[in-house]
Amino acid sequence: MKKWILLIVLASSFSAYAQQAKAIASSKTNTTTTTSNVSVSVSDDDSNYAFAASFDKQKTSSAKKEIVTIFGEPATEGKYFVWRKGENLEIKLREGRVSIEFEKGDQKLYDKVKSLGDSVSEVIGSKK
Repeated sequence: MKKWILLIVLASSFSAYAQQAKAIASSKTNTTTTTSNVSVSVSDDDSNYAFAASFDKQKTSSAKKEIVTIFGEPATEGKYFVWRKGENLEIKLREGRVSIEFEKGDQKLYDKVKSLGDSVSEVIGSKK
């Protein structure tokens, strides 16, 4: 008799679990998820400022507009748009990636470069 009761309890538990699992699975099919991948790295020490970011490719034109606003039109080197100011500054942009390398020395230029890093972070969707 105890075996029958145990079997009935187990069968009903399994049945309830199966119904619950089915309900969860059907509710997930109605969910849409949008993902965005943004990675930003900034290094700012006494002698150098470095900024590197990877982001969704569709944000590349927005990042380019920010750079063009401050540093003008770029040169093109293969897949890269490149901006240079002497030997102290190099900015490289390609689809979904940007890097800034600046050797400090000119405070005005540093302020522009730092501001550029902040504005690029904003347009590519990085949260501060």
